[in-house]
Amino acid sequence: MTIYEENLKALSADYPQMDRLIEEAKENLEPELEIIEETSYDGETIIKVQKEDRICYLNGKRNTKEPAEKWIESLGTLETNAPVFLMGLGNPSYLKELVEQTEKRLMIIVYEPSFQIFQYFLEHIPIHRWMEKHLIVFWVKGLKGMEDAVMKNLIGRILRFETIPFSRRLISPNYDILFPEEALAFIKMMRDVTNNELTQYNTQMLFSTVAVQNLLDNIKYLCDGYKTVQLAQVIPDDIPGIVVAAGPSLNKNIKELKKAKGKAFIIAVDTAIKPLLAEGIIPDMFAMVDGRKPVMLVKKEGAKEIPLVATITSSSEVMNYHTGMKFFYNEGSVIMDRILMKQDFHYGTVDTGGSVATSAFSLLYKIGLPCVILVGQDLAYTGNKSHADGTFNDVMKEEDTKNYIMVEGNIEKEVPTIANLKMYLDWYGNYIESAQKADKNFRVINATEGGAKIRNTEVMTLHDAIEQECKREVNIQECLQKLSPMLNEESRKWAVEYINSFPDKFLALEKEAKRAKRLYQKLATICNKKNIDVKEYKSVLKKIEKSVKKVEGNDMYQLVNDTMVNARYILLREQFHYENTVQKEGKELARKGILYMENAAKMAALFGEYTREYTCIKETPTEEENINLEETTC
Repeated sequence: MTIYEENLKALSADYPQMDRLIEEAKENLEPELEIIEETSYDGETIIKVQKEDRICYLNGKRNTKEPAEKWIESLGTLETNAPVFLMGLGNPSYLKELVEQTEKRLMIIVYEPSFQIFQYFLEHIPIHRWMEKHLIVFWVKGLKGMEDAVMKNLIGRILRFETIPFSRRLISPNYDILFPEEALAFIKMMRDVTNNELTQYNTQMLFSTVAVQNLLDNIKYLCDGYKTVQLAQVIPDDIPGIVVAAGPSLNKNIKELKKAKGKAFIIAVDTAIKPLLAEGIIPDMFAMVDGRKPVMLVKKEGAKEIPLVATITSSSEVMNYHTGMKFFYNEGSVIMDRILMKQDFHYGTVDTGGSVATSAFSLLYKIGLPCVILVGQDLAYTGNKSHADGTFNDVMKEEDTKNYIMVEGNIEKEVPTIANLKMYLDWYGNYIESAQKADKNFRVINATEGGAKIRNTEVMTLHDAIEQECKREVNIQECLQKLSPMLNEESRKWAVEYINSFPDKFLALEKEAKRAKRLYQKLATICNKKNIDVKEYKSVLKKIEKSVKKVEGNDMYQLVNDTMVNARYILLREQFHYENTVQKEGKELARKGILYMENAAKMAALFGEYTREYTCIKETPTEEENINLEETTC
């Protein structure tokens, strides 16, 4: 059996159909470069590549092994399962040194932008032993299913916040010259994933406690609320949806929106409420996701009755102010799911995209509207302003944008933006692309009349968009009034009892966390002895496992865990550290367990006290309370 055949066999064993994909690529792909073999001064076979007018050696002509050895030295200590990203197989010395000189099992992601070089690699380098020792993923441009978007998802699954400090990367010599676009895209993918993970971590650190507090304050609204999935039952599927964001360009065409009222499903972001109401435009719904949104941003005559779609962790201040219909969707919260799915399994989902506007856009797509029109979705500092006038101030001040990121504009050649808005801009482009692959008739019109250009959208004025799409008369409020709350009387009664049991559940969690802490302390005592009693050691570990399952099985555990973001990520990171003796492993396990359970017990006690100050929801609401949920002291 040839080296090539052995390699195909090894690859197909770990990745079914890989051999077939490689053979298909051999038949269908046209050569894009020439591979020329030479011999280095130290007798090794090396290659140089001619691509168009460029000729580059992929190995050192004098010494092909030494640069790879120095790279391995520069990596420092590599922890077990640490991800290593390598672009380029033209010089196999780098991969060879990595897999042979590293004792711990690694997760190696190899990206090869040239199928020809990958084929040459398979014909000359036996890899089956390497794949037995490490998890190696080969990602080759030109192979079916290995598109850039899929690769980004792969990197996103591997490059998590807790793995970032242990990850390493290398672009093999001269790949940045031969494949400049691919190299830049490869680096950008990892940078974007890393930035996204860091942003999520910082956001969680900033909002974790606020989010849980908001959830505990807002959970009562589920008892008389609605699911977003219900909207698909009553909103006609032959009208457009309009997302009104609060970008600075909203001032240009806000008056045009009057013509769309009664001919589209208009959903506004929370910060757009005041400007719209000031123009006498009442949107059909508004959206909110921000846990710290001040009520003053929406506090205006007529606002509190407008139907609202919100996350359960949204600002409780705004939720308490609001008296209209409230719509919710699944967010991955255990206690929320118990209520949402009490009566039926269908709860509805929304892809958040990171902002309230992207969430509103996803909602309109999810309920089946054929066309979505974007208004005020600048995603940029048009006119050097962050928002439309009338949002935070009557007249928004101009910002100094000279050091901002510049992106292509809808009207202007370039407009300034910032990192998080750029992230939303990219999300829109990718999301719309996926939506249009699933439904070729789905259209998105960008009628912002300013701001950044969003990929896969049709650019036109709002006047033209309304003339073209808003043709059918519809009374959205009459449509919404056909809906009944998501819970019937029996399910609502159960939900009320469930919510009012939270203090007892937090108390039970506190007690079990304290018990788990004592068991970890006992483990520490055992491991501090000169000679470990193995039988006692195993017995305590079993008790710890049982206690931890009880802690994690408590519905309130997720809320407590969410508030301990830093501790959770520290524990996740430390899973990559391994001690070389059972005694050291036990000590480290005990140290982390004591720390975690001590904090879990404290947070459970804190939230238990907070929920004991609750007011109970009445089990049978009056007609007025169905509209504006009132409470009575327990």
